[in-house]
Amino acid sequence: MRPTPKPSPIERLKAISARLYWCPRCNVPLLEKKCGICKGDAITVRVTPPGDVRPAFTGDLKRLRKALSDYFVDDSCIEKFLPRRKIVLLNKIQYPDAADEVIVDGQVLGHLFYDLLKGRWRFKPLYAGVALILEERLPPFAVVDLPTITRNYEIKRSRIVKGEVVWEKGRFVAVELKNHTMQAVAEVIRGKRLRVVKAWPWRRYLRLRGTPSWVDVVKANAHRIKRLEKESVDFIRKLVSEYRLPLIVSFSGGKDSLVTYRLAVKALGSKPPLLFNDTGLELPETVNYVKRFARCENTHLILADAGDAFWRGLKALGPPARDYRWCCKVSKLTPIAIAIKKKFPQGALSLVGQRKYESALRAVSPRVWRNPWIPGTVSATPIQDWTALDVWLYIMRERLPPNPLYYMGFDRLGCWLCPASEMGEFETVKEVHPELWSVWERFLERFSESRGYPSVWVRLGLWRWLRPPGDIKRLAERLGEVLLYDEKRSVSLTTKREDGEMVVEVPVGLKEVEKRVLSLAPIIKDVDVTVEEGRIRFKGLTNESVARALVLRSLFCVGCKACEAKCPLGAIKVKDYPKVDPIKCNACLTCNSACPLVVFSLRGARRAPKLPRDET
Repeated sequence: MRPTPKPSPIERLKAISARLYWCPRCNVPLLEKKCGICKGDAITVRVTPPGDVRPAFTGDLKRLRKALSDYFVDDSCIEKFLPRRKIVLLNKIQYPDAADEVIVDGQVLGHLFYDLLKGRWRFKPLYAGVALILEERLPPFAVVDLPTITRNYEIKRSRIVKGEVVWEKGRFVAVELKNHTMQAVAEVIRGKRLRVVKAWPWRRYLRLRGTPSWVDVVKANAHRIKRLEKESVDFIRKLVSEYRLPLIVSFSGGKDSLVTYRLAVKALGSKPPLLFNDTGLELPETVNYVKRFARCENTHLILADAGDAFWRGLKALGPPARDYRWCCKVSKLTPIAIAIKKKFPQGALSLVGQRKYESALRAVSPRVWRNPWIPGTVSATPIQDWTALDVWLYIMRERLPPNPLYYMGFDRLGCWLCPASEMGEFETVKEVHPELWSVWERFLERFSESRGYPSVWVRLGLWRWLRPPGDIKRLAERLGEVLLYDEKRSVSLTTKREDGEMVVEVPVGLKEVEKRVLSLAPIIKDVDVTVEEGRIRFKGLTNESVARALVLRSLFCVGCKACEAKCPLGAIKVKDYPKVDPIKCNACLTCNSACPLVVFSLRGARRAPKLPRDET
């Protein structure tokens, strides 16, 4: 009997997809079927799974209006298409890069997406958006004389009986049949033709009256928010009673941890300490926000600090990637483990702002877990079943002060150069902090040149993968690049045997080679270690991986202190490089498995172990 195949990430997200409704009388979004204002039934809004919709704030609306300005022939069309003071929701969807469904008046107007090839945000009208464009005759649009249309059908210019089209290759055009049976969105192609991208039965735009405020949206969803709050508060109280550990809130400076903190205050009747991990890659606004928030709340702030560990790691490991995430262990997990071990040697209960709608992995994650990289700590998420809209409505109801970066167009916060980010998100970093992005871009360009990578490696953000996915490869091929290069980013060491001894060749010119190597040598017992110019000899050692690990850790240490935090005997201290107490050390080699240099350099990206969930 064949084993049941595991569901794909998309299938997981479909299985837990959130429901979105809209009250046609009050013109407000709802997360349950009954409107809290008029008490009437709502209509269902069909959105792409997982349906984790969020409000469009100032920066989002600015980006959307700019994309609409590029789409329409005349800017006067924008106000007719998207009047100001409307409630606008965004729903993240699958695209080659960043993209959102745009929802207004309970209808999907289209997709706002970042075009990797053109290097800018664009708008593609769909469904209700196409219907509105055609009803208002907002150019570009086209009415065509055909019996039917299907996807990929090419419409000749002679078939257009009414409309206005800008014949620029790649532009989107709203299309309908003359007989009012079908609508579509098409793309301008060569030869002044339109190729149908998507087609559907003809429909009208549903015009809803009124311009409600977010205060009205909070009121309309009051019952649900109250119920979610009670369930989360009860959950926290049960955790505290069950585990009897000191409670902390892992506070990233984002919206989810902000709500988690408020729920903890209500559950405990007191203000728990906040744990903030400064990865060295947080935007200045986030660091300032966290410190200011802790002062205003008059609560203790525990700072975990990675310092410059990430930048030191770059020299030995190269740029991180989605399938090569050494950065999480160096800049997040290890500093958190050290901070908690120092403050709570007997362990702690950590509340984390994590939600199942954020990713396929989190959709199947337990609500309570233990993190092997943070011994003694029990982690739990009180808001596992909350949507992003739930979180924002709670923030509005409680009048909590969110991180100002959300109003600048950021959707996710954290490390500003995270390889899990999309290029469209990096555009926002460029706009807000060009000085930071230029430093990273220059590094990527130098790294690319030194390896002989194609020009698109930086332009398309290919550094975010060791092995780019199919849709990204196809985009590169459209630019004439074939991705055949081998991605080995970390320090490479040559190992061989001479006269029965293990020899590891090292770059010439490194400082304090002998001092560093011999400081770590006690982790391997009954082995003679000899340092020569450009090579290190191991007499009595047969394990090649152990020899290479010792050389990597001693000569290319990034100072993350993962080995120090993991050593069960406290035999290692790290200051610039690891130093081992030969009396305490029992050569268990636990420190090797804790070191990111060993995990990601020796074992390779394909076999690198999956890291535990990120604590913040």
